[in-house]
Amino acid sequence: MVSRPLAIAGVLAVLLAGGVGFALASGGPVPSAENATVSVSADATVERAPDRATVTVAAVGRGETAAAARNNLSGDADAVQQALEDAGANVTSSRFSIHPEYERTETGREQVGYVAVHTVEAETSDVDSVGSLVDVAVDAGADRVDGITYSLSEETRQDARQEALTTAMDRARTDAETVAAAEGRSVDGVATIQTSDSGRYVVRAEMATADAGSAGGSTVISPGPVTVDAAVQVTYELG
Repeated sequence: MVSRPLAIAGVLAVLLAGGVGFALASGGPVPSAENATVSVSADATVERAPDRATVTVAAVGRGETAAAARNNLSGDADAVQQALEDAGANVTSSRFSIHPEYERTETGREQVGYVAVHTVEAETSDVDSVGSLVDVAVDAGADRVDGITYSLSEETRQDARQEALTTAMDRARTDAETVAAAEGRSVDGVATIQTSDSGRYVVRAEMATADAGSAGGSTVISPGPVTVDAAVQVTYELG
């Protein structure tokens, strides 16, 4: 009498370990292939040439007092902003900060005055004009170039994202079919899909160079591509 429940328990353990659900009828366990699934992940990357660029420059003023530092840059910052707008750029941000300036000495740090920084950001859809915008800003009084960021317009980004998602889905289905075939099954339909995406904006600032062929020298910027990533997690029903 002891061997009967042990034998039944052994059969149930084997069936559950196989990852397949069964409905128990009065005559014993009856296998069912319903709800059998396979889950796969896939991603894809699409590159696009940037069609937006943001140039960030700053005018810097120094003085013994905060007021002196501010007064030493006010004219330059206004001139930089106006010059960028005259060159066709859209000034999107203008930020001002002021802080003490220190120098290291043998005994520690010693305050030597104040530094005022007026940062200006300008955006353009003419990415080939970035180098000339830098020149315009510097000629107008900008003391430093804080960065150049390349990006995509919303229309271009959405187009790239759709292409990346399509490629990722193709890869996911191929993987699912390969796995299913290895078990003698086929992909029957899609149960669930999850997506994620991100944009990586690549700046090749190290490519900025002076053109020796011109009198004053001009800045030449060679941007890298903007890449759009998409990833999917798909659960397929098996036939």
